[in-house]
Amino acid sequence: MRLFTKISLAIAAMLISITVAPAAKADALTVDSGGFHLSNLGNDGTGIAGSDSLTGVATSAMQNVNGGDSFIALLNPLNFTADFTGLNSGGPHPFTFTQLLTINGQTQVLNLVGSIDISHLVDTVHIISAAPLTYSFNTFSVVVNVIPTDIDAIGAGSFGGDLNATITVVPNTAVPEPATLTLLGLGLAGTAAKLRQRRKRKAA
Repeated sequence: MRLFTKISLAIAAMLISITVAPAAKADALTVDSGGFHLSNLGNDGTGIAGSDSLTGVATSAMQNVNGGDSFIALLNPLNFTADFTGLNSGGPHPFTFTQLLTINGQTQVLNLVGSIDISHLVDTVHIISAAPLTYSFNTFSVVVNVIPTDIDAIGAGSFGGDLNATITVVPNTAVPEPATLTLLGLGLAGTAAKLRQRRKRKAA
């Protein structure tokens, strides 16, 4: 009985230490964007075909992180090409678009909202928002939040910018499996048995 009690206590101590241990260091994150191309933004049909256009170049980046880290990642270098969009194209024009975003092999669709403001001298493209994405892995999760950005085009030509996102790494809370709970129960039962033996000896 004493041997069983000692083994049970050792197992219980080991399982408790595993359960409360902090999350292991996260592996390197690889962030791959699929890229996108939008054309005829705000064009009323009488302007130069394809104007205005916005291209987000596909890119790949790697970052080493720990649980709880947050960093800024480049999703796309942007190229905004402006030209004559038609006499009646002035004002704001909303649009939506998507691109694929892959983190450590998991791919999701990033849905983005934008708008373009067209005036006689300046065309401004806005990437306004995107629904956050969450990627779940064994020991951590990754949350992606796009950072709004604007690009001004003064006259005709090509103008650059960047689309970035805040990447947050969240450690997962360890949840013991049923087998782990069973072993823990055995360890506690052994402890209780040992306490009963001590009480009987004292009573005798």
